[in-house]
Amino acid sequence: MQPISAPRSALPSLPPARERRVDVLVIGAGAAGLTAALAAAARGAQVLVLARGSLPESNSAWAQGGIAAALDPSDSPGIHVADTLTAGAGLCDVAAVSVLAHEAPALMRELAELGVPFERDADRFALGLEGGHSRRRIVHVGDATGWAVTQMLIERVRAMPRITVCEQAQAVDLLTAGERVVGALVRLASGAWLRVLAAATVLASGGAGALYGLTSNQPTALGEGIAMAYRAGAEVADLEFVQFHPTVYRTRDGQGFLITEAARGEGGLLYTPAGRRFMPAYDPRAELAPRDVVTRGIVAAMQAEGCDHVLLDLTHLPPDLIEHHFPTICARLRADGIDPVHDPIPVAPAAHYLMGGVRTDLNGATNLPGLFAAGEVACTGVHGANRLASNSLLECLVFGRRAGEAAASYRGRAVPAPDPLPVAPAAVAPPADWRTALATIMHAAGPLRHGDNLRAALTELAAWPVSADPADADALTAVNAALTARLIVAAALLRTESRGGHFRLDYPQSDEAWRKHTILGRDTSPAFVAAIAPAPALAAD
Repeated sequence: MQPISAPRSALPSLPPARERRVDVLVIGAGAAGLTAALAAAARGAQVLVLARGSLPESNSAWAQGGIAAALDPSDSPGIHVADTLTAGAGLCDVAAVSVLAHEAPALMRELAELGVPFERDADRFALGLEGGHSRRRIVHVGDATGWAVTQMLIERVRAMPRITVCEQAQAVDLLTAGERVVGALVRLASGAWLRVLAAATVLASGGAGALYGLTSNQPTALGEGIAMAYRAGAEVADLEFVQFHPTVYRTRDGQGFLITEAARGEGGLLYTPAGRRFMPAYDPRAELAPRDVVTRGIVAAMQAEGCDHVLLDLTHLPPDLIEHHFPTICARLRADGIDPVHDPIPVAPAAHYLMGGVRTDLNGATNLPGLFAAGEVACTGVHGANRLASNSLLECLVFGRRAGEAAASYRGRAVPAPDPLPVAPAAVAPPADWRTALATIMHAAGPLRHGDNLRAALTELAAWPVSADPADADALTAVNAALTARLIVAAALLRTESRGGHFRLDYPQSDEAWRKHTILGRDTSPAFVAAIAPAPALAAD
C-alpha cells in the first residue's frame, strides 16, 4: 500500500491572520491538555490552551467509570501491569505500562489532596472492579469521575496566571519550520484567524469516536488532531485498534449515552430481549471479560436473535447500591422513562476509544521536534491492541504531565519563522450531511471487519474533499475527520489478523507474525515495528 495521500494544508488559500507568541501551545482542553498546561506553567512557561468547545466539553468530562490504581493491600503496580498487558493482546509497550501503573497510586493521593472527592470506605479509597482487572482498583466519584477530575483541573488552570484559555477555537493546521513544529493556524469563533507561534506544541485533542455516528464520545471527537499531525509529517501508529464500548444506551434523541463498565463490575448481567443470558457461553469471564470480547459477544447475540440491542440487567442488585454508585445514569435513564432499579437497560456496542494515535515516547515527544502529544490523540503504547478499563483518564494525567514538562523544556528557545504553508487544491464542498455519510462508511471498520468492505470504504473516502473554504468551519472539520477516517480504514486493511479491538472476519485468528505495530506517515510507505514480548517477571514487583 502506498502512503495515504494528503496535501500539507487543509486550506486552498491562506486567510489573513494576526499573530500571537507563547512558550507552549496546548491544543485540547480535556484531562490531558489541562494537565499538560499546568505542568508546563509550573516550570515557568507561558501557555495558551485552545478548547474546541467550551472548557467543560471533552471526553474526559464524560468519563464515568473511574481511574485504575493499585491501592488495595492485596494489589500492586506489578499486578496492574500484568492485567494491562493481558488486555493489550501482546502489543503494549511494557515500559509505558510500567510508568502508568507505578505512578498511579501517588497520583490518586495527590488528586484527593487537591479536592477530588473520591469515594471512601472509612479511611481508605472505595475501590471498584471492572472487566479485565484481577483486583478491585478503580477509584471513582460515583459515576461522574471524569467530571470531578476535569472540574478540579479547570479550577487550577483558571487560577494559574501563566495560562490563558481560548474557547471555541479550531486548530486547522500545524505550522512547521523544516521538521520542527512551531505552532498552529487557528480559526476563532468569530471567523477570524490566529497564527500561534510556540516554542513547543502539545496536541491533546482527543479521540475519534464520533466518526462512527453512535458513540460514547462528544460530537467533536472526530480525530482532527491526528489529521493535522499526519499532514505535518508526524507518524501515526496502531489506528486499526478501535475500542467499541459494549454497553451504550441510545437516547430518545439518538445520541449515545455510556453505561459504565462498573455496572457490570458491580454485578450487572447481560440478556437478549428474549431473556437468554449469553456471555457465560461466549467467554468463561462472562460479563467481566475485556471490552472487545464482551462487544463481540453482544454482536453475536444480536445477530443470532435478529435484534439491535441487548439488555443490561441491574434489577437483582440492591436498590441503594444502584442509586449510590450510578446517580448520573439513573437520572439520565429516568428522563427517558427507564428506571434501572426496576427495568433492564437496552444497550448496544458503540465507538468508544481509539488505542492508536500520534506516535510518542514516554515523554509525549513525537518524531517531529517541538510536537508533543498526550491523551487519546497519542499512541504511547500503553493500551496495545485493547485498552484496559479505567486506564484512559490515568493515561491522560500521567502522560499529560510528562508531555507538559517536556514541552516546557523548550521555553527560551528561539522560534523560527514558519515555512510558507503550501495551499491545498481547490475546495470542494463535503456532503450536506457529511457526519451521517462518514458514519455509514465507517461501518466497514466497526466491531466486525472484512477486507472487501474495508477496500470499498477506502475507495469511497479517497473521493472526499481534502480542503475547505477558510470561512466554512464545518467543512474544515469534515476535511480533517475524513482524513483520519481514511487512516483508520487503511490500517485495518493492512492488518490481516484479528487482535484486541481489531477483528477481521476474513482473518479471525491472531497471528504471531503480526505481533507488531502499524506505522503510517504522509511521505513514507507503511512500516511495521515488532512489539517486544512482555517479561513474565513484570507480573510481580
